[in-house]
Amino acid sequence: MKKISLLHPFTPKAAGVVEKSVSTYHSQPHLKAIEVFVAKTGLECSIEYFTPKCKHYSFTFNKIQYVFYPVDFKWNGDHKKWKKQVSKKCLKIYTANTPDVTIINMSGHSSPFSYELSKIILQNNKQYIAMLGGQHYTDTTRNRDYYRNANHILVHTHLQKMEMEKMEIFKGLDIRVFPLGVDCDYFNPLARKNSSPKLLYVGRIVEWKRIHLAIEAISTLKENGFPEASLKIIGPVSSQEYMHSLKKMVIDQGLQNNVEFLGHKEHAELPKYFQEADLFTLPSDKETFGMVMIEAMACGTPVAGMDCPGGPSDVITHLENGLLTTPEKYSQTILDYFKNQDRIATIEKNARKKVIDEYSIQATYKVLEESINAALSKKM
Repeated sequence: MKKISLLHPFTPKAAGVVEKSVSTYHSQPHLKAIEVFVAKTGLECSIEYFTPKCKHYSFTFNKIQYVFYPVDFKWNGDHKKWKKQVSKKCLKIYTANTPDVTIINMSGHSSPFSYELSKIILQNNKQYIAMLGGQHYTDTTRNRDYYRNANHILVHTHLQKMEMEKMEIFKGLDIRVFPLGVDCDYFNPLARKNSSPKLLYVGRIVEWKRIHLAIEAISTLKENGFPEASLKIIGPVSSQEYMHSLKKMVIDQGLQNNVEFLGHKEHAELPKYFQEADLFTLPSDKETFGMVMIEAMACGTPVAGMDCPGGPSDVITHLENGLLTTPEKYSQTILDYFKNQDRIATIEKNARKKVIDEYSIQATYKVLEESINAALSKKM
């Protein structure tokens, strides 16, 4: 039987995810699409990660096998060094039993491990697909070999594909857009009757996410006619230092009654928070494709994102289905949004329509199926 693998060559913790929750929190579009693929084809599929645990282990969830390989480095949970992670155990197992198709999910900088794994895959006459996140790329001889030898490359937005096609490192390569879709029946709107603006942030608590801009927005709302405006912050802490600075900011600005830190929540708990919020905040200017952005929009909750190269500007049209702004104007843009109540209902409706039209699980599955079949059909 043919075997398909989606490998994340890093620990869940390095990606800001609780390891025991990966099957219900991380890469949900991939999981849902793979579930459909397994049901239709009967092929064996696995989703794989590294782990700080000493032994290789696995479990099955919804007919998908989750596999964890011991990571070699001490900085297994350091979000700043995750691209350096290596698992000798993974390389050993792949050498002995290589999946027919492996989708390797790594940033545009790639990693030494990804390259070593790709050589093993090719030596065993199997295929790999390079799936890229991020908006920055490292042009080295090693990386050129890695991308050139891949069956093809998957990215998550049309903008990312267009930018890559301008670069010498990707010249002439097969680059495909793999939309990260959501279950629009599960993530759906509920009627909201909030008397004051309710903002939401979901994601890692780390400096580059710029959560302080969302807190600044609450302060601006409070000072300009919305004294009960609130912000809920959900997500695991990747930087204790940054978390401390955010809590101090809340106290210094007298926002203790306006801002709540709710910690990590399971993926199944998130729809109600999206549904209750009036606006989802995505204040980082380094985002490529935030899955939470699509989940929020599916719930009819517009997103306030940054107008920068990457995911938000590829999905959001300012004042049509969400907000696009700059770090300097983030608070003012949000204030203006809530001061013009007449257009809010239309923007909320358009946010969900955008997801239904372009980011459904069906769209994700279609690309996944075509991608795997393309790799399986290539003769070595």
